[in-house]
Order: sequence, then structure tokens, then C-alpha cells
Amino acid sequence: MRRRLWLLASVALVLLAPCALIAASPVLRELEPRGAQTGKAFTLTLIGRGLAEGATVISPLPATFTVLATKETRDPDAELSFLVELSPQAAVGLYPIRVYTTEGLSNILLFSVGAFPEVVEEESTTQMQEYSNDSPDKAQPIPVPATVNATLRGPDQDFYRFQAKAGQRLVFEVEARRAGSGIDPVVRVLDAAGKELARNDDAPGLGVDARVEVAFPKDGDYYVVVHDSKFSSQAQNFYRLKVGSFAFADGMFPLGWKRGEQHEVEMFGGNLPRPVKVRADLSHVDKDASFTTLSVPGPPGSLPFPFVVGDLPETVKPVSEGIHQLPPSTAMNGRISQRDEVDRYRLSVALAEEWLVELQSGALGTSRLTGVVTIYGSKGKKLASSADTGLDPNSAFLVSAAEAGVDASVAFKVPAETDEVTVAVEDLAQRGGPGYAYRLVAKKQPPDFTLTLATPYVNIPLKGSAQVIAVAERRGYNGPIQLSIPNLPDDLVVEGGHIPQEVSAQNTIRASRQGVLTITPKPGAKPRLLDLTVWGEAVAENGEASRRRAQGPGMITIVRGEKQKPFTASWLGLELPAMVAKERPAALEILTPRYVKLIHGMETEVGWKFVPRRPEIRPPKRVVDRNVPNVGNLRVLSGKTKEYDESGEMVMVTTVGTPPMKFDLLAEATINVDGQEETIAAPAVTFEVVQGYKMEAPGKAATLAPGGKTEIAGRLRREQDFNAPITVKADNLPANVSCSTAEVPGGAEEFTLKCEATVAAPAGEYTIELGSSSTLAGRNKENVPYTIPPVEARLIVTAR
Repeated sequence: MRRRLWLLASVALVLLAPCALIAASPVLRELEPRGAQTGKAFTLTLIGRGLAEGATVISPLPATFTVLATKETRDPDAELSFLVELSPQAAVGLYPIRVYTTEGLSNILLFSVGAFPEVVEEESTTQMQEYSNDSPDKAQPIPVPATVNATLRGPDQDFYRFQAKAGQRLVFEVEARRAGSGIDPVVRVLDAAGKELARNDDAPGLGVDARVEVAFPKDGDYYVVVHDSKFSSQAQNFYRLKVGSFAFADGMFPLGWKRGEQHEVEMFGGNLPRPVKVRADLSHVDKDASFTTLSVPGPPGSLPFPFVVGDLPETVKPVSEGIHQLPPSTAMNGRISQRDEVDRYRLSVALAEEWLVELQSGALGTSRLTGVVTIYGSKGKKLASSADTGLDPNSAFLVSAAEAGVDASVAFKVPAETDEVTVAVEDLAQRGGPGYAYRLVAKKQPPDFTLTLATPYVNIPLKGSAQVIAVAERRGYNGPIQLSIPNLPDDLVVEGGHIPQEVSAQNTIRASRQGVLTITPKPGAKPRLLDLTVWGEAVAENGEASRRRAQGPGMITIVRGEKQKPFTASWLGLELPAMVAKERPAALEILTPRYVKLIHGMETEVGWKFVPRRPEIRPPKRVVDRNVPNVGNLRVLSGKTKEYDESGEMVMVTTVGTPPMKFDLLAEATINVDGQEETIAAPAVTFEVVQGYKMEAPGKAATLAPGGKTEIAGRLRREQDFNAPITVKADNLPANVSCSTAEVPGGAEEFTLKCEATVAAPAGEYTIELGSSSTLAGRNKENVPYTIPPVEARLIVTAR
């Protein structure tokens, strides 16, 4: 498939001398430069670690790569340089670059192809004071047009000097966050005296990136200044400043369309004299692609817009005012055109139907809308809203997605006397305008969930294990979810992947919950690249199963700062790129069974062992546990293990208040390899917390005549480790009927209750309860009272 081709085809093979140190999985930290002009040749240097051991570059960049010798002054393991010749047909846009070696697969960094000659900020290439450009008198001169490759460090401000003619119009656009930088840029344009002519922080259609267009009043020198809006220090601190005359738009409408079709898309705002139409041809888009790109007509410069590719029928909201019909399972493309506007739709429903209404808007990056969806029933009564949080799961299964930082969705069940609901869409801050577009879909389906991978790629070491994290966003469904990798090759083993049901004594249900899979090669597995897919499966209360495919993030850039979300690039269309790689310098093994059925109220040990494969590798300071749910007093104790032990145990402790559930314990440790910290992981250990026993009531009703006697016989299904005596009794008996208790000895499973009725017992068929009680040996060997929920049985009292 086209989506995967670039992952599986290397561009250039680099054979270098083996490194004297222990090789590490490759990591890319920087690209120098971050972009280039289309059709030009340039030197590209990859900077990171683990890059020397036969590295192969992987990229869809339309270019040829020729390896260059490493500079003698540089660490050969930390840099790779290439002569890259870009094709003249290379389109303006972002292209992923990664490498792999025998040690593993690297992360992705994005490379930008631009339309203008490239300039490098001198301050970025040296720490020498004479190259600083942090004031007007030290401004770096640049030609026009140009693209400047630069960096910002904390309070840094970069000044550039350029010349402009009277009446000349120039666009100043900063490309940063869209390309994977942590920078939130601000751009300012000043005249020769330092007077500010224009300023922008977050430009329409660019997310947090910045852009201004300036018409210059006279010939002369001017300045353009770039700084971070929060003056933050970011690990990925690059930006590309584009200065030139090019066409740009503030947005487009609609935001997407159906795969296999063509549709006209309107580009509007920016420096376009009027809205222009662009034909989106989706007839040849890959069957798994979720996005394509659309460029603004005219002189190129700005990055193209990501355009959603869907699989449902599409329609556009009518221009007329009033309430419109919302067809089910159809993408309705609309927009909040002005302040305080609320779009309303009629949706035909039926009693007890379960529906999901979801919105795509701000999370796409091409809409300014922070959407809120509200469902109204008959007489205008609010049934649900995506703005609601902390709902009681006993009164509804509605769960807000607002807490998760994603676009709005609402699940609801149709109440009595309702055959039509109103779906309302609005902006959270009552804003509006051409750029406040959305895609609205209503589907008849039970509560469900979505899955997103928090692991952008995975290296699976031979004789070791690797973790894959998936995050479930619950959309009404609060039950357990099982993760799996259906296309995993036979020489790999997957374990774990249990996301437990939501259990809370409070009224707030978590909208987001993670699950972790571990992948372990079998003996004889061969190193190779893989393209894996993670699925999640759940079963609703009515027995209906649902499966959801996990979306990959493509790449993840951590953005430092309070309430900052990581940058991701799901538009790359990647799921879980993986590599079976060489064994690591050490491994962590589990010595005890990896599936444990544990009676709540009891505890068990998980034994582990550190296995070094090089004599210089020391044991970790500690082995830590992860992923244990914070519910029902579940806790993990370290037992008798001391720091730097080569083996030890974790003690999983439950209480009688721990609910029955299935979850995974992940053991991991941090080791030091040649001065670098490296995490090693053990295979997942799955725990199933269960009742000590279950009670089975008689299959048929017991019959009792007034003045007569009968017996109620049943069975206890004990877990293997539960052998305590159990007392069984009958409750909720009708008047004038009594039953004895049954004392079931340890190890026994059958019980009989002897019942009798007086002559005054009223005739009828009754539902009674069979309750039980027992004890468990606590942590200090004391007996702890233990009960399980009662079961129902039927009792018939005949007429006299």
C-alpha cells in the first residue's frame, strides 16, 4: 500500500566502521538544515545517537542521498551527513525522515521543502557573541525572498534586517509547531526606527504558528523579529522564517470529503482577493489514509492544508436559516459563521436506541472552533452535552470528551416519548466566523471508545521485551477493553493489553485510560522491519462486540510548559512502525507465572531477574511497577528486595474491596549504558482478580406446600486457593416460611437448605436470595470477614 511504501524502502545504505562502544537504538535529535529549496542540492546532517552502525535512511522525500565522510572533530556515532539532491518536482510540504540500524528504528523528524532560497541563522551555528542577532544593531541581514533556518533558546529574540521598496507587499510566516517544533512563535515587523508595523502570535489556519503580511510605505531597511510567545526553552527549538510574496489563505471549507470522490473546496481569507475554489480529487487516495493535502492556488510558499478523507456519505449544511435535518451516518459539513451562533439539526430516533454524535473541528488544526455538542429532547429538555463532566454512571452512560483535549462527542440513549432530538453545535466561547468549520456525524450505535497509540514506534529486542501503550478515550462505554495485534508474526508473542472497566465510588468516570501490550520475540526470531496494527475489542452489556483500530501519532514532540499538549502528526498515516532488533546489553525476566488468578483479599509475589549480557552493565537501582489501577486498595510492595539486587520480587496486594477485574502489571528498570540511561522492560504479568467462590442456585423452583417441608440444593464453585468454610442462608423469604442455614466445610462445594412452611403460608411464586459468608486469612494471618453478592432463587408456595 502506498501509505507504507516509504517505511519499507531505504534511500541510502551507509556502511561505517563498527563503534567501539555498545551500540544503542538510533535516536534523531536534529536535522541540519530543517528544510531546503525545491530542486536544489544541499548537505543534510542527521544529529542524534546510535547513527553509525550501518544506518539506513528512510523517507518519502523525492531526492537522492549520497553519504559524506564524518568530520573528524565529531562523534561518528552522533552524526551522519549526506549530499541530498532534491527533485525539481518536490512539492512544498513536510516529509518525514528516520533511520534504522541493526540496533533498531529511530524516531521521525520532519523535513520541510520550501519555495525560496535558504539562509541559516548564524547564531544557531555558533555560540560566539559576535554572531548574536538579539537586537536591532546586531540584526542578521537576509535577502528577499528567503527562508531562514533558525533556533530560539529561552528569552532569545532573533532580529533580521532586510530591504523593501515602497508599496512592496511581503508575507512573513513562521513554520514551527506544524513541523514538530516546541516553539510557539511570535513574528513582528519593525521599521528602521524600531516602530512596530505588524505583529502576530497565532495566525488563522496555522495553529500556534505566526504570519503577517505588510505593505511597506517607503524604500529602506526594515526588521523582522521572531521569539517564542512564552520565552520557553524547548528541546525542539527550531523554526523556519519565510519572507516573500506568496499566496495564503486563512482557511478552507469543507474540512474533508469522502474517499473516492471529487469535491470543490473553498479557500478564503489571507491575502486572497476573493475566495477561490480548489478541486479535491480523492479518487486515488490510499484506502487507509485519513488525510491528504490541499495547496492554495498562486505563488507557492506556505505549507498545504491537511484535508480529511472519510468513508461516510458527505453533505453540506444548507445556507438557509432554521433547523435542518441531520441524516444518520453522514458527515455534515457546517460552520459557525458569526458570534453567538448555534447550529441546530433534527435527528429522527426511536425509543431506547443508542446514539453517538461526534464532531471534528479544532483538533484537525484547520478549524478555529472549540466545539460543544448538546442533545435536546422533547420540550427542549437537555439530554446530554459534551461540555458536561463528572456524570453519575448509574443515571446515564454519558461521558464528556472535553477532559481528554479532543473534539466533542456525546453518547446518549433515547428516553420515552421521544422520536426526534435536536443536535446543537456551538463554539465554547461563543465565537464564530468563516474559519469556525466542523464535521458532524450522528451514528446509531452503543457506547464505544476510540484508541490512540502513545507509542509512535517500537523496537523489539531479541531476548527481551518492548512495551506498546494505547490510550482509550471512552465515549460512553465504561467496561473492559482488550488490546491485540492481529497482524503480529508467529515468531513474536504479545501479552497484556487489558484496560479494566471503570470502577469508582465517586460520580466522575475517567474519559481516558491507557493499556499496555508487551511484545517478546520467540527463540529464532529474525531482525526485520514490521508495520503493526493495534486493535481494541469490547463487549457491551447486550453482548454486542465492537472493535476499534488504534490511530498512530506518527511522531511525538514533547512541548515544555504548563498545560502544553505534545505535538503529534497523525496525518502521516502511520500506525505502529516496528523493528525486531539486536538484543540489548541487559534484559528483565519474570520468574513467576505471567497469568495469575488472584482472589480479592489475597496477595501474591511476582519474581523478577536482571540478566546482564555485558560484564560492565550494573544492575538497576530498583525495578519499578507500572500500570496497576488505582482502585480498590490495589498496591504493589517491594517485598525484601534491596537496591541494586539482581533479582527480587514484587508483592501484589488486594483487599476484599478490590473489585473483580483484569489488569496488567508492567515491570521495568533503568540501566546505564555508556553514560546513557536506557529502559528495559519485562513481559506483562496479567492479574485476574476474582471472587473466592461463586454460588449456583437451583435451576428450577423449589415447591413448598403450607405445613410442609422442602429442600433447596445448590453448588459453590470454589477457586483453587479458596478452601475456607462457607455459611449459606436464605433471605427475603415469604411470611410463615423459614429455612435453616447450611455450613459448608472447607473444600466442599454442595449445600442444602431445609425449608418449611406453616399452614398460614400464603400461596404464590417468590424470588428469594441465597446469601453467604466466609473468612479470608489477612496479611497478618487474622481472619477477615468475606462475602460475595447474593444470588436469586425461586420458591413456589402451593395453595392449600
